[in-house]
Amino acid sequence: MNNNNKSAVSGRFSVLLVEDNPGDRRLAEFALMQGAEAEDASCDLSPVGSLKEAKRLLEDDDRVFDIVLLDLGLPDAKGIETLGGLRDTDPDIPVVILTGESDDLLAGEALKHGASDYVEKSELGARSLWRAVRYAIERKRHEHELMRLAKTDALTGVRNRRAFFDILERSLENARRTDLCFAVLMIDINGFKQVNDILGHSAGDDLLKTIAGLLTTQLRRTDTVARLGGDEFAVIATNLKSPNSALEIAEKIRRSVREIGALKDSSLRPSASIGIAVYPDDNSPADVLVSHADTAMYRSKRDPAGAAYYYDEAMHREAVHRHKIKTNMISDIKGGKFYLDYQPIVDATTHGIVGLEGLARWKDADDKIIAPSEFIPIAEECGWISTLGAWLIDEACKFILEMEEASLPAIPISINVSPVQCREPGFALEVTSTILRHGVDPALINIEITESAIMQDIETASRSLRLLKDAGLGVHIDDFGTGYSSLSHLKDLPLNHLKVDRSFVSEMMNETGSRRIVAAVAGLAKTLDFKTVAEGVESAEQAQALADLGIDYLQGYYFSRPVSVAHLKHCLANGGCINSGKSARILSLSDRRASRAAAESNG
Repeated sequence: MNNNNKSAVSGRFSVLLVEDNPGDRRLAEFALMQGAEAEDASCDLSPVGSLKEAKRLLEDDDRVFDIVLLDLGLPDAKGIETLGGLRDTDPDIPVVILTGESDDLLAGEALKHGASDYVEKSELGARSLWRAVRYAIERKRHEHELMRLAKTDALTGVRNRRAFFDILERSLENARRTDLCFAVLMIDINGFKQVNDILGHSAGDDLLKTIAGLLTTQLRRTDTVARLGGDEFAVIATNLKSPNSALEIAEKIRRSVREIGALKDSSLRPSASIGIAVYPDDNSPADVLVSHADTAMYRSKRDPAGAAYYYDEAMHREAVHRHKIKTNMISDIKGGKFYLDYQPIVDATTHGIVGLEGLARWKDADDKIIAPSEFIPIAEECGWISTLGAWLIDEACKFILEMEEASLPAIPISINVSPVQCREPGFALEVTSTILRHGVDPALINIEITESAIMQDIETASRSLRLLKDAGLGVHIDDFGTGYSSLSHLKDLPLNHLKVDRSFVSEMMNETGSRRIVAAVAGLAKTLDFKTVAEGVESAEQAQALADLGIDYLQGYYFSRPVSVAHLKHCLANGGCINSGKSARILSLSDRRASRAAAESNG
């Protein structure tokens, strides 16, 4: 195929005239030249007298034709087979049929088989022939433009999903025929929903166009860039030297996206998660290759470093497991398969229980416990985290009411909140409405959110947390010390507690730097009138050291593992000892106030 449709009818164009009759050929040449001259155009005319010669010229990569004028009665071909032979060589080029006086039926049949138009030789004037040529070329160009638009993403100008899969099928066929290596890269833009929610959809569109431009200009000419929808892009990288070449392309993409930097003076900085499937290592059909690359991309999203990942069989097993989780999650939330365990939080001086952290658990249909580290990311990914979060608050409120009905001490409960949930506009209202509906004292519910989650979008998080604190809830930063918050941000956040990350607690007995960090956090919190909680306490030595450093409250296996509601109720009803041999006990509200005052006076 050598027709590129780049010539302009009003400028210079090239015609292949296939006519074996010398008189008819001269007549067509004269009419065509006259028509071109009248339109101020120039015409390159190549006359041949057989189908064989015509096919030879069409197959010549050095020759480009805009249109073919074709006589259906040639020495080596007759009738519709003449047109068929021509279109076998170049199915895309427009063809105008030159017919005799009695060939109307044959001309009509030719139109059904792909001819653009026909002109009777007896009426072969400059105007009639030129009009047929001009309309045929313009119609073909219009078809090409429609096809281009149908295969182009309207926003970014790169290929769309339809074009991507067409090209992928051809790339796969070529690779199997030539034993060449190629890769499919699936690319997801992290934090894109935040860009839309915070900066507006116009900013989101601009980001997508910027990334499409980066991919188009920085990748190789032979690579195909496509937008499959939303913030998901894909690349087909062909003629690779080895599978490692795909990783080099992925890293180039990741660097380019990171270099975009902060958007509109916000703290939002786009990054890319990339999954890779490589042929022939992965000899799968086209749609399965994409699915495999997609699976690897989601593995990349869960990597804190955001590294690109190749697909492997372990990922397939993980994908099957994740699919099962997705399939069952919503029905199991509503069906009672989810529940809360509670881990005590104790006073650092008296070791009396001053609070509980509610921890979500899920027992599936096979009675297997699914860890939060498995189902929380999927709930966030699928948009179900709000449903799960609402259930957590609801269950905590029910537990508090059960404690009151049993005349047991009312103990504050801390509930972890996903950063996705905190960014939703109605989050604070939904939490407070649930608490009010149950008639629970808001002071008995604490919301915990990680420091890193707050720093992703500090303005939105601060607004939501302020509403919660104003409603009477406690607001705690979890994993403090890992999110790089600045003091200017910290002093303005509506907080009650800072929760020291367990990594510092685990290292503080052997590593001086961690001990100093814990001491600094305790001093900073006291200055800002916050309380501190240290989690991950596993020994008496750690507990004593943390108390000596001024930490207010402690949490960890040394005092108690997370326990069931039934076990907790039994313990509370029988004096409050959670773990045999430990000194943990329940304090009344007045005892808690006294222990806090004593701790502060000793601090």
